Amino acid sequence: MMHTAALEIVWRNPKPPQRQQRWEQIKRDSGTAHYLVQELVSTPAGLFWATISSLEILPGSLVA
Repeated sequence: MMHTAALEIVWRNPKPPQRQQRWEQIKRDSGTAHYLVQELVSTPAGLFWATISSLEILPGSLVA
C-alpha cells in the first residue's frame, strides 16, 4: 500500500503583493474588440506596463 503526504499550508503572507492591472482596447472592428491586459512592473529603470495577455471579444461567442 502506498502512502502519500497530505498537503498543508505552513505560511501565509500577511501582506501579499498588490498588482495593478489595466485593460487597453487596441482595435475595434465591426462586432469584435481587441484588448491587451497589462500589469504595472517595477524595475531599477522605472515603472512600465507589460502585456500579460491579449483578448479578442466576439459577439455571441463563448469564452474558452
